[in-house]
Amino acid sequence: MEKVKYNFGNITKLLEKLFKVDTEKSILSISLEDLQKINDITSSEITIILDLKKAIRNKKLIAFLSRNEEEKANE
Repeated sequence: MEKVKYNFGNITKLLEKLFKVDTEKSILSISLEDLQKINDITSSEITIILDLKKAIRNKKLIAFLSRNEEEKANE
């Protein structure tokens, strides 16, 4: 599967849609059913959510937001 490319602007736009989600714990608890309830969510935004959840679990939120993980993987 091809990696979807996104940047901080895409992440910010998605977080605005998730504005009611205010803690890392609540982000981790987002299910596929929850995603279906979000208006106008795109497949790339779903990928961002999945990557965000992974970053939270791995305690690499700053790397995720700065996209440093992706840059290191591409080197």
